Amino acid sequence: MFEYKDESTGYIIRQYTDSAPIRSDKFYFSTESFTADDKYFFYRENNEGKTSIYRVDYATGQRELALGPEYTNMCLDYHRPHAYVRKGDALFCMDTNTGLLTEVATFPPGKCNGHLSVSKSGLVWCSYHQENKIYALVVLDPKTGKSEVVFQDDHFLNHCQACPGDDETVMYVHETMGDALQRIWLFDYPTRRVRPYYVEKEGDWITHEVWTADGDYLYFIRYPHHIMRGTRDGHSFTQVAESTQYLHCAPDRTGKWVVADRATGVYKGWKNQIALINTHTGEETVLANLEEPTTGGEHPHPSFNRKGNIVLFNRPIAKGVCNVCAIDLTQVDTFNA
Repeated sequence: MFEYKDESTGYIIRQYTDSAPIRSDKFYFSTESFTADDKYFFYRENNEGKTSIYRVDYATGQRELALGPEYTNMCLDYHRPHAYVRKGDALFCMDTNTGLLTEVATFPPGKCNGHLSVSKSGLVWCSYHQENKIYALVVLDPKTGKSEVVFQDDHFLNHCQACPGDDETVMYVHETMGDALQRIWLFDYPTRRVRPYYVEKEGDWITHEVWTADGDYLYFIRYPHHIMRGTRDGHSFTQVAESTQYLHCAPDRTGKWVVADRATGVYKGWKNQIALINTHTGEETVLANLEEPTTGGEHPHPSFNRKGNIVLFNRPIAKGVCNVCAIDLTQVDTFNA
């Protein structure tokens, strides 16, 4: 771990890895990275196609191997000191305080699309590509060990996120690797019905969704200019911020702050930055200026710790390579105002 000063903003940034040519990247912004007490965070190292997960002491930078490459699709629970990972066909629950792993369920034949997700009571969800090549939503119950395919579709289902505020609502998307006619969908577990969430009109490009930790709101990008927030039921939407470009965003637990990145637009005159946005006023503060990422793997993907005073992000350094960094928001005047 070492610290450097951003030349444009003057803020001090901690860099926790220096692993080129190995890519070190934080978890995707739609799952927690920090443990429940904010003492540790998890990140991944990709070495020649094999990904291992490390746990890092935020204060000291000391790291330890948490999981080898045989474990995949990890997510952290919003409400409990648990993480869930897949190994082979088995779902494991990890105690994030002790590292103890317990096998709790078995997946149906197939593979997960993206990381796992946990509902309010602890049901584990994932978007899935079954062995028969049909896409699906799958739910696993760690208490009973049962798994079930609850919905099937011919679309590429991806970015499944169970609502942290109930056990009924599950968000997923139609993945096109770009714009979609209708991207965000809601699945109702009791009735097994699906419906559009934010109904797109011609010209809308909707992307990069994330629930708030209480599940009351879903944030997403109306690319490239707007950060949007919708209620859980999808009946009311608010524009939180407008700028030249936003790519990903993540809310804190208070509802006052969102952190966002902008990337991959230098040819348009856009900058590569991390920005802090006040959701009450729309005021934006640039936290860091970055190099241009060359693939999605180096996108900054910023997100908060659980207390909401630290932002963790990726710092692109070369094609296919980035490092994990953090910024303490207590040094930012607008955050303390």
